[in-house]
Amino acid sequence: MSRASRTARIRLDENAPLLDVAGLRTGFRRADGDEFIAVDGVTFTLRQGRALAIVGESGSGKSVTVRSLLRLLPRTGRILDGQARFGGTDLVGASDRTLRTIRGREVGMVFQNAMEALNPTIPVGRQLAEALTWHRLCSRSEARERAVATLGDVGIPDPERRARMYPFQLSGGMRQRAMIAMAIIAGPRLVVADEPTTALDVTVQAQVLDLLAEIKDSGTGMIMVTHDLGVARRFCDDVLVMNQGKVVESGTISEVLDAPREPYTQMLLDATLEVGDVARAPDGSATAPPRLVTASAPQVASDDDAPSPTPMAASLVTPAAASDDASAPIVVAEHLDKTFHSRGGDTHAVRDVSLTIERGRTLGLVGESGSGKSTVARLVMGLYEPDSGRVLLDGHDLHDETSNAQRRRMQMVFQNPYGSLLPHYTAGANITESLRLQDIGTPAERTERAAELLRLVGLSPDDARRYPQQFSGGQQQRIAIARALAPEPEVLVCDEPTSALDVSIQAQILDLLSEIQERLGVAYLLISHNLAVVERMSDEVAVMKDGAIVERGDRRAIFATPQHPYTHQLLDAILPVRGVGATSAAFA
Repeated sequence: MSRASRTARIRLDENAPLLDVAGLRTGFRRADGDEFIAVDGVTFTLRQGRALAIVGESGSGKSVTVRSLLRLLPRTGRILDGQARFGGTDLVGASDRTLRTIRGREVGMVFQNAMEALNPTIPVGRQLAEALTWHRLCSRSEARERAVATLGDVGIPDPERRARMYPFQLSGGMRQRAMIAMAIIAGPRLVVADEPTTALDVTVQAQVLDLLAEIKDSGTGMIMVTHDLGVARRFCDDVLVMNQGKVVESGTISEVLDAPREPYTQMLLDATLEVGDVARAPDGSATAPPRLVTASAPQVASDDDAPSPTPMAASLVTPAAASDDASAPIVVAEHLDKTFHSRGGDTHAVRDVSLTIERGRTLGLVGESGSGKSTVARLVMGLYEPDSGRVLLDGHDLHDETSNAQRRRMQMVFQNPYGSLLPHYTAGANITESLRLQDIGTPAERTERAAELLRLVGLSPDDARRYPQQFSGGQQQRIAIARALAPEPEVLVCDEPTSALDVSIQAQILDLLSEIQERLGVAYLLISHNLAVVERMSDEVAVMKDGAIVERGDRRAIFATPQHPYTHQLLDAILPVRGVGATSAAFA
């Protein structure tokens, strides 16, 4: 088909399914020549104007299923069998030329990792415009106008200025919104969204879901891969539950989430953490879900060989001497201010922010995407230098050259594990690299430490030999957390540490972080848009908006009696998982 004229649309029968998938099987070649079956006989239908949720643990085959539909698989992956009929076209057997006309125009894709999907060398507005001009849907000038308008539709403030920015100049949440805008700008009849709200705070998540609902109501079909059961309940009509590449349960949202038939579905529901769980506990502490070890992929530890959650191996690190005043805050940030300059204009990211982090306690930092949370995290870590203000670690100014030795006492878990892990290093080498650079332990001890940490975050020691790109997004985040824990830091700055994790592994990680804090007295700065995680983990909570802290206080007071209207807005936007008549014992 020539690009000289507008791309022709595929004919659809209104009485037939929009998408009909039958017996889809996808495999990946291993280094030893064997083939790992990631998707095994998946079958479903989707009608126009309906939304299907695909849920399950990380590694269950959710993302591979939707990527197989558009044949967006790595070189080691291939479709072994099955059909995926979109209208009169079988996507599995379609030519590359046909698929190029379908992708973007007929089927929009929202990828899990926006930084990986967006071109880092092109402003985001131009990338959106190209999605229109490539299919000859409008002129260049019209495409630019529609790009700005669509960025505004997905909740990006000041879209005209943000359209001139490059992806790395946007926050993680804004990049994800830009990715959603790219998927919907050409008016596709099917939108496939792989964790589209993972990086979004609750208020913007609500805006984006409302926008997607409007598109769905116009007749567009939706497939949403998500580990957020609240999003599935709020937005989707039907649901597939996947485990180890197979569909284990399917039905309408109410059928599956309110009265699950399969133990695996019940386990996912029982592991879900919601705002209010802490308040419902008799002692006011978090009600910890049962410790769970995922069985979604063969490389993950089984219940029999999973480590005990209590002990950790002998430390390789000699702890730094603590302050004489054990009650003194270990981190004090005073009047931090930071402005970024770019071709799109100046961004005043942090405005006169002061905070303290007590030893052995957790400060939760919440707010919308772009509110300045991640910038504060990088200022506290010493990765950014403030325009004014200072950060003290145990009384030492982090930006004083004489205090570089103090920096090893702080570690960070970044929001985007794929961007923070070294892709040419194995998982084991990623974990041991900080120990090697600081000459901590022997090579054998570092290797043992990596194996231990992989077990603790729900992976297998055998995974130490694999590379980051061979793991799912949730598994990559577990490796990033293991790497941060390797030198046993005194302060851990966690920037959305569980945003890429399914509910069962999230429960494991939160239990692990709580255990480490209790045993070692580690202080946490926890940044998250998941308010249930913040409520469970935090002693104090600070709420940020437009670069400033608008409310701060004890965790119970913030969640029970918020004072600022913006805090009320965040809490009101939470999507509940529990439905009327839910049968889970955890919901009693």
